[in-house]
Amino acid sequence: MSAAALERAENLRLMGRFDDAERTLRDALGASPDDPDLLGELAWVLHLADRPAEGLTAADAATARAPQDGRLHQIRAALLSALSRHDEAVQAAFAARSLRPQDAGTARAHARVLAAAGRLREAGDAARQAVALDPESSAAHFTLADISDDLGDRRTARRAYEEALRLDPQNAVARHDLAVLDANTRHPVRALRGLVEAGALDPTLPLVMRTIAAVLWKLSWRLRMLFVVATVACVAASGPEPDEPTWATRIAAAGALLVIGLLVWWTARDLPARTRPAVRAALRTDGPLRFTYLAIAACVLLFLTVAVTGLGVFAGFVWLVLGLLGVLALAVRLVRRLRGT
Repeated sequence: MSAAALERAENLRLMGRFDDAERTLRDALGASPDDPDLLGELAWVLHLADRPAEGLTAADAATARAPQDGRLHQIRAALLSALSRHDEAVQAAFAARSLRPQDAGTARAHARVLAAAGRLREAGDAARQAVALDPESSAAHFTLADISDDLGDRRTARRAYEEALRLDPQNAVARHDLAVLDANTRHPVRALRGLVEAGALDPTLPLVMRTIAAVLWKLSWRLRMLFVVATVACVAASGPEPDEPTWATRIAAAGALLVIGLLVWWTARDLPARTRPAVRAALRTDGPLRFTYLAIAACVLLFLTVAVTGLGVFAGFVWLVLGLLGVLALAVRLVRRLRGT
């Protein structure tokens, strides 16, 4: 009966039906209260259900009954780590490694526990060992990528993310994290493309929309810097009397619009078709970001006005808009830092 209950609980866990899995395991434990496999599975189900304190009780009981089972120590390490009991978690993970030294999954779990404990160098070593033990494991490469990124080794992180995606092209989390790496290394367009792909792979991924908004903020900074340069050019071309139309001002404004338009086209030319609805959704969920892009559109209209009228005075209004956007961006950053978002 225990074996059948264990198999049913595992299947329920894989389907995300944690309550049903827990019920099945507790019923089986009523008949076999000392079964370490049932206790270990219950501990893991409770961990996935975000109930680590209860899970740890089950894991402690399981390891007490089967102290030579490395998998049970691995589960216990994960629960201790979730409870921020990092020294104990590292000890449990080390026990699991000593019992299963050739198991890539155990090495990977050890790396995660070490990383959570802030021992990143050791975590990186454990992650590389996991890859060496199973080079065809997408999860092992993904773990190495995450830890390498935390270490600031972005070259290794990129290679590992790309290898994880080669082995498992449907890994939406790896695609998302690679896009975040692109955003942090000043490749916002590549990041946006990756985020759209991650969202297509898993529409329920909660971080995608927030990260798309972050990338759009980075792109807005680039656009504002372009407008600063263009405004300086127009003001310089208009001379000491910006309220007098001149052909030099018209040419400067038209040239600036042409350059900005070409750069925007060059930036957006390779984005997938799904980008537009994703961007619209991000703008709907972020009011300050939406206002920022409306203000950028107003700057475009002001430059069109300068190009048509030749009056440099309208370029001066761009300074006001850009100044307002700078204040808004600083305020948003301060508020979100205070909120911890």
